Formats: sequence, structure tokens, C-alpha cells
Amino acid sequence: MTDLFEAEATTTTSLDLRRLQRQKRRAARRRMTLLVTAVAVVLFAIGGSIAFNFLGSFESTDTAVADYEGAGQGNIQVVIESGATGADMAATLYDAGVIASEQAFLTAWNDNPDSASIIPGYYFMHKEMKAEYALAALLDPTNRDVRSITIPEGKALDYYYQQIANLTGSSKADVKAAAKDTDALGLPAEAEGNLEGWLFPSTYEFTPGVTPQEVMAKMIQQTITVLDKHGVAAEDREQVLTVASLVEREAKLDEDRPIIASVIYNRLDQGMKLELDSTVKYLTQTEGVWTSDDERATDSPYNTYMYEGLPPGPIAGAGEASIEAAVNPAETDYLFFVTVNLDTGETKYASEYSDHLANVQELQDWAAANSDS
Repeated sequence: MTDLFEAEATTTTSLDLRRLQRQKRRAARRRMTLLVTAVAVVLFAIGGSIAFNFLGSFESTDTAVADYEGAGQGNIQVVIESGATGADMAATLYDAGVIASEQAFLTAWNDNPDSASIIPGYYFMHKEMKAEYALAALLDPTNRDVRSITIPEGKALDYYYQQIANLTGSSKADVKAAAKDTDALGLPAEAEGNLEGWLFPSTYEFTPGVTPQEVMAKMIQQTITVLDKHGVAAEDREQVLTVASLVEREAKLDEDRPIIASVIYNRLDQGMKLELDSTVKYLTQTEGVWTSDDERATDSPYNTYMYEGLPPGPIAGAGEASIEAAVNPAETDYLFFVTVNLDTGETKYASEYSDHLANVQELQDWAAANSDS
């Protein structure tokens, strides 16, 4: 009996012990699970923060637009080509080291409504310029590197040759040589190879390195443009330019141009010699407004004292006002004109020779009173 009770007591105690051990193991596993979970949460949070910062660094790099801060340093010349877009200009400036990024310039370009007015050409710039400053430099005409030439009205071809030589750094001989290739210059056939009167007087701008051929070609094209503007047919161009050149040399005031043109046409219609001192001066190249008997005796088809009709071609470069007068002369019956005051340019007209002689006397009286002029 005793053994039986002892065995039973032992068995009960063993079961309780094993149950307690299992409970301890389960409690330990729960603690481990909680610890692992907590560690995992912490690691996940840390990892997420690192990942966020890592990705954020990419985002910051992608959205930040590189740009310089100041107005730049040093000097450099850049060329903006004709037809260049904002993107083209940005690439040009970036390649030249003017701006830090193309995107910075494009942003400034899109924000400025004047951007589209940038003129092609050569520009003086600085390196490392803030994009908006670079754009402002392109919009400032004083930064352009241009070669400018002003051709006055009423000058003969040789004068224009010298001005073109001065502009291009060429010799006058080089300019004359370039002038011989009239096909390359675009000189119309009706000019018959004579550039006189076809180099339109005006102010022109060219880029560095411009050649005499390029200058003359542009001037000839401008003459054609003006003639076309006034509806001059190709077959009438040479005559219109010839009359316009006479008007240019004879008229002192714009108001006189269409009237002088009418005198020229009236005399031509009546078969009268034009008798213009300007055509004689074209031959002799002497100074002053008066012509001598010897000068008027010069035998040349350009001498309108000696030969009837128009001279063979223009005697000077005519401006648009004179061309317009040649196309649309005033309606008069005048056959004579004379400038009676060389200071003011006052000109008087006459239909009768006797009246003209009275006007000539007025000029002589003025000249006598102003002999020191």
C-alpha cells in the first residue's frame, strides 16, 4: 500500500513539473517573439528613414537647377545664329561656359516676354553668368559686336568703294575686284554690269569678318527692295535710278524733289537738253556747285549740256525720297529751276526762259552778297 501511494505521489509531482516547464518555455518564446518583433519594428523604422533620406537625396539632385550667382567674369564672344531657338541659345551659352545649366537659361527665357526679340549676331559676354543676367546681356544691343556702315545719299561709286574698304579692312582695289563679279553680287541684268546707283545709301550692320561682296550684295538687294516697294518694273529700274540720281544731286530740300523730277521729264518730253551741272561734276569730280566753260565742254554722253536725253546711267546713289520723286513727279509745266540761296536751299522754277534768267540773276546777287561763304 505504501508503495502504491508513494508511486502515485511521485507521478503527480512529475506531471506538475513538466507542466511548469512547458509554461516557462511558452513564456520564454512569447518574450522572444515580442523582442524579435520589437527589434524588427525598430529596424524597419530605421530602414525606412534611411530609404526616405536616400530617395530624397535623388529627388533633391533631380529638381535643383544649377545656376551661377553673379554677373560673371572674364570676356568671351558667343555667336547667336539666325533662327536660333531658346534651346539653341542655351546650348551655345552652356558650351561656352557662360551659364551653369541650359535649364536655368530656359527658365529665364520663358519668364521674359522679350526673349523672342534677341537679334542674331556676335555678342560680348562673361563666363559663369547667372542665367537671367546672360539673357539680359543678349537683349542689350550694346553687347553686340557689329560692323556698322552709313552710306550717304548723293555720292558716286568710288566713294562707296572706299567706305566698304574701311568697313571690311580690305583695300579699295579688293573692293573693286569683288565688284566685277556682278553675278555673285546679284546685280540685275538691266544694270548692264554698272554698279553706279545700285548701292542703296543707308545704314547697315554686319557681323565681324564681313566681306566686300557681302556688303555690296546687301546694298544691291536693298535697292531692289525699294524699287519694288514703289512698283518699278524691272525694265524701268535703270531709268528710274538715273532720274533719281539727278534729283538727288540737284535737290536741296525734300519738297523740291518731285518738282525737279517734273522739270527733267518735261525737258525730255520736249527734246531739250537737260543742262545739269551735276552731270558735268560727275565727269570732272571738281568741288563746288559751279561749272566752268571748260568743264561744260567735256565730251561725254554724261555731259547733259552737250547731249540730249538722260546720261547713260545713274551718277550717284539716290535715297528713297528721290526714287519716289522719279516714280511720282509733280505735275508742272516748269522747264527751268535754279537754287537761289545756297544756304537755305531755296529753289525757284520757271516755264519761260526770261523768268529763269531773272531767277539766275537772283542767285548771282546772292553769291555776290555772300562771297565769303
